[in-house]
Amino acid sequence: MATSKAAVKKSSSELKRKRQSIKRESRNTSVLSRLKTEEKKLRAALHSGVDEVTALYKSFTSALDKAAKKGVIHKNVASRKKSRLNTRIAGGAKQVEAPKKKTAVKKVVAKPKAKLKPKK
Repeated sequence: MATSKAAVKKSSSELKRKRQSIKRESRNTSVLSRLKTEEKKLRAALHSGVDEVTALYKSFTSALDKAAKKGVIHKNVASRKKSRLNTRIAGGAKQVEAPKKKTAVKKVVAKPKAKLKPKK
């Protein structure tokens, strides 16, 4: 048997909460998108050795701090990203490439052929 639920009236606080969450979600996605773009620019500049790395780093750290202040990302995440990039900039190291995987090469070994027994 199917049970029918009575229509529940939505409270005004529930409707307001829904409106707020939609606003926050749209703001958070735009902030995160901006952060990703800034980080990609900075990493590309580090990899290619462009001179404007410090300006890009300043811009990126500012964006990280603003996102952390708004609560879009955690403050420790922002701090960790800044620290790692600052270390890379100070060291002057280029982006480390992942080690290449060794491909397994099969060795072809000639199998001895089975000897045929002579027929009697």
